Amino acid sequence: MDLALAVRHVLEGSSLRQVAAEYRGDLIAHFGFRPEEVTAETFRAEVEQFLRRLARHLGDRHAGEPRVGEALRQWVRHTDHYEAWDALLSGFTVEDREALVRRGRVMFPGPLTAHWTET
Repeated sequence: MDLALAVRHVLEGSSLRQVAAEYRGDLIAHFGFRPEEVTAETFRAEVEQFLRRLARHLGDRHAGEPRVGEALRQWVRHTDHYEAWDALLSGFTVEDREALVRRGRVMFPGPLTAHWTET
């Protein structure tokens, strides 16, 4: 899976968790791993790097799109990647924004979150 396909999946309603699982599955198949060789750590770093790039792309190119905003909102519940938090809080209106901004400001240094507004 490449970035363009991942974006298309999100725009069609897939969650970022689904995209991550598919991307990881593609890597496992591409490199020919047998099921008994795969652990939770297999390609963890590569998947995280891809999802960071995807989140940044979604925030930069698809700000304001409801499906993207919802996918990012769900994703930040499961990740501490600044890219996902910043994409969500910089480009989308979300229902629980005040709580998300407060939590994000605890997780990331002030200069990284200074442009986030609570309303």
